[in-house]
Amino acid sequence: MPNDLGHNWRPKGSPRSPEVAMPSWPIAIGRGLRMQCPACGQAPIFQGYLKVNAECAACAAPLGRVPSDDAPPYITLLVSLHVIAVILVLADRNGHMSALTAVWIFVPLIIILELLLLRPVKGMVIAVLLKVDMLRKKQPMRPPNG
Repeated sequence: MPNDLGHNWRPKGSPRSPEVAMPSWPIAIGRGLRMQCPACGQAPIFQGYLKVNAECAACAAPLGRVPSDDAPPYITLLVSLHVIAVILVLADRNGHMSALTAVWIFVPLIIILELLLLRPVKGMVIAVLLKVDMLRKKQPMRPPNG
């Protein structure tokens, strides 16, 4: 049953089956972290750095309809800044590191860690949302202008 946000939310116990057959949770999440299709594990999720393929080339799972817009950056920030905070505390145990030194070391480290984690985290979010069958509505076909 679509709601105003365009997602397919169903009440618990709804008889409708999910749109995509998915493997178990650990397998789906592992495939997402490896940036492969969570349903089949045979094709990549992304075309480019963060652009999601409209559908899986191998099993036609609707990857482009998964609403994975805001969660991946927040999760990436949560994880990476906790890691950086621990490293910063351990690196400055005696309290003699200047603020300028900390900025020169940790700002590039944060940027690198964010860029390395963002794709796998987005793949994991896509896997979770596809597993719970949270998809945007299908867009109707429009005739080309002209």
